Amino acid sequence: SRKCRYRVSTLCRGVGLDLNVRDEKIVPGAIGICRVKNPKADIALDISANDGLGIFADNQFDYLFDSHQLGDFTCTEAILKEWWRVIKPGGFLILYEQDKDYYPLVDTPGADPLRRKDLFWEDAWSVLEAVGNAELFSKSRHNDSNEYSWQLVARKKFAATTNPIEELKDGNTDGMVCFPRVKKADKEALVIRYGALGDTLWVTPVLSQLKKDGYFVVMNTTTKGAEVLKHNPNIDEFIIHTRHEDIPYDELEYYWNMMGRHFERVVNLTKSCEGHLIKVEGSRESRWSKEMRHAECNYNFQDRQMELAGYPDIKGCIPELHFSEIEEALADTFVNAHKEKFTIVWSLSGSGFHKTYPWAEYIAGEIMQQFNDIEIITVGDDSCKLLEWQNPQTINKCGVYTIRQSFLLTKYADLVIGADTGLLNAASCFDTPKIVFLSTNTVENL
Repeated sequence: SRKCRYRVSTLCRGVGLDLNVRDEKIVPGAIGICRVKNPKADIALDISANDGLGIFADNQFDYLFDSHQLGDFTCTEAILKEWWRVIKPGGFLILYEQDKDYYPLVDTPGADPLRRKDLFWEDAWSVLEAVGNAELFSKSRHNDSNEYSWQLVARKKFAATTNPIEELKDGNTDGMVCFPRVKKADKEALVIRYGALGDTLWVTPVLSQLKKDGYFVVMNTTTKGAEVLKHNPNIDEFIIHTRHEDIPYDELEYYWNMMGRHFERVVNLTKSCEGHLIKVEGSRESRWSKEMRHAECNYNFQDRQMELAGYPDIKGCIPELHFSEIEEALADTFVNAHKEKFTIVWSLSGSGFHKTYPWAEYIAGEIMQQFNDIEIITVGDDSCKLLEWQNPQTINKCGVYTIRQSFLLTKYADLVIGADTGLLNAASCFDTPKIVFLSTNTVENL
């Protein structure tokens, strides 16, 4: 699994099966199956029969992964049809199997004693193609770095009557990419950024500059990062990870290096600021003297991003947010409904414990007591509901508004207040007045 994980992990979303768990699953969230009892697997199940997955109903899983097991079964056609049966329309069958050109043939020295058939990827594809609802998503052969396998990815087609609108859109917007990836342009740049919401916004001037330099820009990020960057015209393609743990932390460098081989330029900005310029309370560096912290860390986050991306002479960039016409129309409706009030959007917390201002309720109470025409909208995730207060002049929207709805409000509010969170970074995209409660960051950083 580890050998091919970087190539297929973005396809392993939702609920899926790993049919041959040994030392580890293809991704931690997969339901692991093994033909014998294995503490790494979730289910011990003999799947060698033609109805080996009979405990599962049709169209149950978003993906099904098998590694070096298909050749153990004598009836390839029946086995593949059974595996295909349990995959949802739009889901993936991912096969990573021994290539008979690179691996000892059946009953020869060095061959797996359980193996019954020597297969090429074409043998598997011919079965799936005959079923009639399979799309060839990716195929490749691998004979380096201790690999001796072929890789085949097939996607189950939607019926014509149920084909969702998303399937009709041009380009790749879902972030599910399989490597080796088909190049879209002669000059491609891969930008990598995992992190919190504000961290993702800092990348946007880099994307703009790469696009000006003529690159086809591919963005590798998380689901939340993609939500922040949605509708950004400087991104041509996404590679999205839905779960941080899909690629183990100790494999990230390898993963990034393997991905980067397919691009003319790679800009990796993960932990570019929070790993070097931010010294969170509790860390050893947080006990440095103020003078030492400032000497080491007092750099503007946005300028540092540009420097690391290869643009050291470009200073003072402003991050960018882009919204659809529908989003703007809904925001306009909201603004018109509240135009008689001075509207304050208040961010109650951010991604870390140090981004919660403990006296927010008391300060808000004083403000509302002094000014009757003020209206405060509290925003944040579900956990921020614990920090909300009840007042006729306050509209509680923590856990109600989406990330993008909250970000869009910062464009139209009269004032934005909060710690140095993603929401305040969003407000920095616009001329909206803002009050920032500094935590670990300095004025120079922001």
